[in-house]
Amino acid sequence: MNEIHLTESQNKKSLVIISGLAGSGKTIAIHALEDMGYYCIDNLPSVLLKAFTDSIKSDKIKNPYIALALDSRDTDIPNTFQEIYEILSTICDLQILYLKASDEIVIKRFRETRRQHPLNANAPNLSLLEAIKLDAVTLEPIKNLANQMLDTSNMSSQNLKKFLHNHFAISDYKKHLLLNIVSFGFKYGTPTDLDTIFDVRCFKNPHYEIHLRELTGLEPAVKNYVFSDERVPLFVDKVVELIQFMYPNYLEEGKHYFSIGIGCTGGKHRSVAISEELARIFRERLPFVNVEHRHADLE
Repeated sequence: MNEIHLTESQNKKSLVIISGLAGSGKTIAIHALEDMGYYCIDNLPSVLLKAFTDSIKSDKIKNPYIALALDSRDTDIPNTFQEIYEILSTICDLQILYLKASDEIVIKRFRETRRQHPLNANAPNLSLLEAIKLDAVTLEPIKNLANQMLDTSNMSSQNLKKFLHNHFAISDYKKHLLLNIVSFGFKYGTPTDLDTIFDVRCFKNPHYEIHLRELTGLEPAVKNYVFSDERVPLFVDKVVELIQFMYPNYLEEGKHYFSIGIGCTGGKHRSVAISEELARIFRERLPFVNVEHRHADLE
């Protein structure tokens, strides 16, 4: 029988820490990770963080995939986490995702659900906006350690779940790079969670064709129109060439995923059609490819 020797990296547990503003989607995120097979811990008090770290070191938590949600209800959490961060990053394959949303969106979400802000439990005299500001300030140390920040202001809960599945699905990801292709609309703001962004607003716009305006780039008629611009196939070829060149370099660096943003004005036509074509090509060449359309259904 051939003996299999695992490297130190392969022996490490995978730990995803979800933090960020109340109202930004942390509850949705931790439930999504639990559904994906992670051992999930929500709102662990600061006094138990060291015990949590010791449990990982001693392998008392058997699941190799762990997710931990941290918020600001325990004001000692950020400082305590900073103290154990280096230990966790040494003993785990650690990734920190920080979720945020605009003040206006967070206020809207709390009003729609008629829930009070978690910080109001200990400070009932705080206004909702004051609680949001305090939340952000308290979590600043964790935010500064995050590998990735995601603004959920213009994301539905379903799109947030898709994002998490694309980036944290339990798979053979340690041996391969997950390539995530994201279409979006610049009118909703430039995403902050993408590694590389390509602006395709310079290409022919189906929005100005009445019979195409209400369709999306998923429709053959829209794709045909977009690719009738002779510059588009050339653009796609150059992006494919660039990513194929960079892929082994990212793997060597130890990256688990790489996100490409394709942006047009509204995120409905050009970016969607081009993202779909890139995904089609890459799926023939790479093991893990996902495509995500953030704004195609918002217009």
